[in-house]
Amino acid sequence: MPDIRQQPFILPTPSGAPIHGDVRWDNELVTAAENRLPVAVVCHGFKAFKDWGPFPSIGERLAELGFVSVLFNFSHNGIGAEPKKFVEHERFANNTISLEVQDLKTVIDAVTGGGFGLPFIDARRVGVIGHSRGGGVAIIAGREDVRIGAVAAWSTIARFNRYTEEQKERWRSKGYVQLHSVSDQKLFRISTALLDDLEQNSVRLNIVDAVAALHKPLLLVHGTADIPAKITEAEELFAAADRTQTEFVRLEGAGHMYGAKHPYKEPSPTLEHVIELTVHWMHTHLSTEVSWK
Repeated sequence: MPDIRQQPFILPTPSGAPIHGDVRWDNELVTAAENRLPVAVVCHGFKAFKDWGPFPSIGERLAELGFVSVLFNFSHNGIGAEPKKFVEHERFANNTISLEVQDLKTVIDAVTGGGFGLPFIDARRVGVIGHSRGGGVAIIAGREDVRIGAVAAWSTIARFNRYTEEQKERWRSKGYVQLHSVSDQKLFRISTALLDDLEQNSVRLNIVDAVAALHKPLLLVHGTADIPAKITEAEELFAAADRTQTEFVRLEGAGHMYGAKHPYKEPSPTLEHVIELTVHWMHTHLSTEVSWK
């Protein structure tokens, strides 16, 4: 049986909101001092968090399959010190895509700048896995950050700006958008900070353009029955991608989370398949260390 170890971490950010995360690894794989492992950083999507549904299991499976896995909460995702409670309403309301890209780079800083004090981390072999909106964030950061060697995008959206002009006009008129599905106990709002960020940084935050300029290994995994992010979004990203470095896996009949739910009580065979194919792909494309110094 694998000997999975877990180490929590807290990272400061320029915004003042901390990033909470967990590092996992299989201790049996690192007993030899010379055995250094590649890193897989996982970005959750909108309204999710590192302890939501299958994410802890994803972290464990990545560790079992030869990676140091790093799961974290975006600093403004609404989760504070208590790992499963939405309590930071104001931060959630004022979250932006630019903040999430910066958060991911802060995590990469920790991986490459000291490896969380873990000597077996191979900081020159770092891949990023992003789900849904987190996939878009991973692609943007992957284009901008040379330390990221490969990107796997699961059920990824093709654009962050998903709002009609009428919706944006009402949004600005009210000053916020009300959400009803983040928590059973609370109603959450999104302020115009997100809208401002999307409009002021429209070029930088264009996911399709970022894919075209990525020029590094990209894995797109998408279910044909995905409702929040339809398969046409993955097709649009694949059409813009460098075909020599991009693989597109269509999962017939699969939904947005590949059969996984919250709470995650029963393993999903489809999700397990996605994890295994992603691990195989990443081991292949991170076999060569990235030179970024």
